[in-house]
Amino acid sequence: ISGSMLAKLGCTFVVIGHSERRAIHHEDDALVNRKIKAALAHELTPIFCVGEELAVRESGTHVSHVIRQVRAGLEGFHKPELKKIVIAYEPVWAIGTGKTATPEDAQEVCAAIREEVEQIGSSEIAANMRILYGGSVKPSNAKELMSVPNVNGALVGGASLKALDLLGIVAAYA
Repeated sequence: ISGSMLAKLGCTFVVIGHSERRAIHHEDDALVNRKIKAALAHELTPIFCVGEELAVRESGTHVSHVIRQVRAGLEGFHKPELKKIVIAYEPVWAIGTGKTATPEDAQEVCAAIREEVEQIGSSEIAANMRILYGGSVKPSNAKELMSVPNVNGALVGGASLKALDLLGIVAAYA
């Protein structure tokens, strides 16, 4: 679906770089970067997804893996464009598996993302950037996950398909 089609439909946000697109459709960092540029060109807010597989997490290289994705995805962007991007950290090992990152796990990676955005852009951009957590977010863990300093909300997957679960997540955030 093109950016112009989404804009004509009245969409304002678009998810780019989701783990399933990366895995199933073999979307690499260069393509994700081009998609972010296309979204911005059509005045859509990109929700730029980054995250690691279980093997990367277990090897202890998860933070550097995610930062590499952030650098590649944001390559060539200038400060005004960076202000329009939302980043979603989605640990792939926690999506649909029932496993969930702890608040400390989410904070570790989201803080590193914010530090990288500060290096790429500025401290103002980093401080104001919305960084979401997405990975088996449920009513039972939403409040705890979103209470850490560098998580500004949730990218809700399967729970968004169940009205009571989504309402529970919204209530936890509110």
